[in-house]
Amino acid sequence: MDFYINNNIKMSKFFSSQGKTNLDQTNVRISAENGLSFEPGQTIGIFIPPSVKYFSGKDSYLQFNVKLKNDITFAPTRLALDSGIGANALISSIRVYAGNREQLLEENTEYPSYVSVKYDYSRTDTEQNKRCLTEGCGAWTPDTKGTRGTTKSIGNNFMHSPLMHSLNTGEGEAQTDDITTTWTNEDFLKAKVTLPLHCGCFADNEKIFPALLTNGVYVELTLAQPRNIFRQMDGAIKDRRPRLNPIFQGVDAAGTSLQKTNGNTATSIFLQVANSQVTPAQCVFVKGEKINLGLISDAGDTSAVLSAHGEVEDIKYTSGLIELTLKAPGVTQTAATDITSGNWFVYSESCLKGGAATSWAATYEVTDVEMIMHQITMTPEYEKNMLSDVREGGAVEFDIPSVVCQTHSTLKTDYQASIPLNLEYSRCKSVLCVPTDATIYSQNLQTCGAGTYIQTEDHALAGYVEDGIIKSNRTGLEGCSNCLTAYSFWLNGRQVPSRDISTEKATNKGGGMDANYLIELEKALVTAGIKVQNFSEYNRNFVVGRMLAHSEDAVFDGRGRSCRLNVRYEGLTAETQPSVNMLWKNFIFHLRKLVIKGDTIMVEV
Repeated sequence: MDFYINNNIKMSKFFSSQGKTNLDQTNVRISAENGLSFEPGQTIGIFIPPSVKYFSGKDSYLQFNVKLKNDITFAPTRLALDSGIGANALISSIRVYAGNREQLLEENTEYPSYVSVKYDYSRTDTEQNKRCLTEGCGAWTPDTKGTRGTTKSIGNNFMHSPLMHSLNTGEGEAQTDDITTTWTNEDFLKAKVTLPLHCGCFADNEKIFPALLTNGVYVELTLAQPRNIFRQMDGAIKDRRPRLNPIFQGVDAAGTSLQKTNGNTATSIFLQVANSQVTPAQCVFVKGEKINLGLISDAGDTSAVLSAHGEVEDIKYTSGLIELTLKAPGVTQTAATDITSGNWFVYSESCLKGGAATSWAATYEVTDVEMIMHQITMTPEYEKNMLSDVREGGAVEFDIPSVVCQTHSTLKTDYQASIPLNLEYSRCKSVLCVPTDATIYSQNLQTCGAGTYIQTEDHALAGYVEDGIIKSNRTGLEGCSNCLTAYSFWLNGRQVPSRDISTEKATNKGGGMDANYLIELEKALVTAGIKVQNFSEYNRNFVVGRMLAHSEDAVFDGRGRSCRLNVRYEGLTAETQPSVNMLWKNFIFHLRKLVIKGDTIMVEV
């Protein structure tokens, strides 16, 4: 790929890509300067020296190894990073400084939430598959797909994940081989991930950055605490698409029920071939997993029915079905009705520790952190002329597409609320308001989505069952609609647009669509610089948006202008009223201007 720079130099457009000069390019590897290994909460510092001179931020990336560490003191289970943003969830905040480490160029203190909006609304299948391999995201795969009418899940890929072993799929091994080895932390792999840095000096900028003129660049990354990092497989847990879970065939291949008779026990559970449970290699559970059963119903009922969870001893291929051999004494049936073939699903309780413990604590380790800088080499004559002009009183001006986050809390009892927005930026582009669940869940509940915010419930169509229920396992990361009825933006005392935007259908947990809401959101996303290609997550990662500039090339001067977001909740029943307190993460997209005059570096906002 070739880069071109304009030979007719105008300092305000110095790094325009419209010219004639062919530029050489190469990759430069720069290691973190403050360590080789990092744990949650620690800060990674990377200094890009001025010797790099010029780099293409959108073609540079962060690279490191990450290894997950499960709490296996109770029971093992498969774990993954967030399926939507992968290893981006490990970075809680990002700051970019000039090389002097005093002049802050930009920062984002809610980095994972920003990336989740960007990825969820720009996702394509091809892009997601690539992110699965390079960034540790999830991806839909036919090997683990649902076959009972569920929506597509990218959070159930354990067959081809770079983060973990897939059992019985190695060279010389048959997929029908029994699984008799207990899952341990050695089954989590040290995965190498490559991440674009989603900020104005890097992935969000098309221009070439003049590191020579800023004395280099210093990048500071703070690693996230592990509470909101890990996810169990969607097809293993009871609160996210229970119809994607393995289906109970019987205590034998013939489909014999587990009877309600007191004392009736089972030492083996057979699974139907539904939901890709065809061979032991495709079984979502591992040896040592704690399992239980729930009743499949139109309401997504997941009632526990066993007197105590069972523990998987072996996973076998018997009579063309998957057989889960349970550790003695097996399980005892204590439900009010028989556990019959095809009417019950099997789910994991390994994270729940029997539903009681909150001390479950998985963690991770990051090692070998590097920035791979895409260096651009100018011609000597071009560089000489530029430096000469700067020394003689000229200036280099470099636009940085930036985003800052402002937070505001509302209670679930606030049926009307006014959320202030500070637009004190001379070149505003857009506002995206993300209402996140403010509840602090324990790590084990967060990981399996038990007892968290309900995103969607079964459609109200007679006889139609899709997912059953989906609860969030991305609390604090994605927006929750919380049954919002309508919203309006007020700018300098005027309502824009002139009427309230209804969201009553879009926030209905049974599904629905409000065209005006999606139109306004799309305009806000586009002017924010986000390429809109997907609306499938509109009611699971709920965002309220307002376009400030009337085109991608225009800007809005927000200085001295008041702005607020008014929200209204008018639901009359428990199902249509707010259920959680919210922390609104309001992202203000704007352009900053890096101005370099002689030895002076300034950032104008």
